[in-house]
Amino acid sequence: MLAIALLLVIVAIESSVLAFRMATPPQQAPYFTEGRETVFRVSYDLFNQPISNDTEYSLNSNINGSWRITIQSTVVPPPVNSRKSEAQIAIAPEYPTENLSIPTIIVQMRGDNLLRIEYYAQDWENSYGFVLYNSTSPGWMDEQNVTLTFVSFGPPVPINPQIAPRPNGNLTIAIGSTVVVLNYMISWANLASFYVYGLLGSQFTAGTVTLTTTELEPG
Repeated sequence: MLAIALLLVIVAIESSVLAFRMATPPQQAPYFTEGRETVFRVSYDLFNQPISNDTEYSLNSNINGSWRITIQSTVVPPPVNSRKSEAQIAIAPEYPTENLSIPTIIVQMRGDNLLRIEYYAQDWENSYGFVLYNSTSPGWMDEQNVTLTFVSFGPPVPINPQIAPRPNGNLTIAIGSTVVVLNYMISWANLASFYVYGLLGSQFTAGTVTLTTTELEPG
């Protein structure tokens, strides 16, 4: 009986190791060259609109593989009650409606220097957003770019999944030169659209948000 129990333990351990290796693709140092680049500039007043008035910016063609997005903001919050002003940018695949453009990454920049980055992997009704970063230090108002880099290691996942599919790439987030999230595995469809909006009561007074999208090609 002891021998049989020991054999079962060994089989269980080997099965767990095999499952882990199947679920986690081998990671290699990626080498990329920069491909096509697209620049969007969004005026501060568009962030003074509530979420019901979504504004969409679309790339000329979808990016189905790896990409990098750099966000530079000069928007100026009001001198008082700055916590109620928030600029939000949803990074999403192409789909007829924004609320079904899943998976989605949402970058939220609040007037008191809070920067929050959330990730939605599946249908909104079946999930809450996962907070990847939430801090005022370093913050978006410190004249530092927010950079998101997605490195794909598998084909794009379906859009608007009811249950989150397996990861197909790694996401790295940097604030200025500081990496705050490194190689976090996510499921991603394609990069096609940006939706910009604010919160009810936002009162930014000047400035712009510049989004630079770069396609990364294996080199």
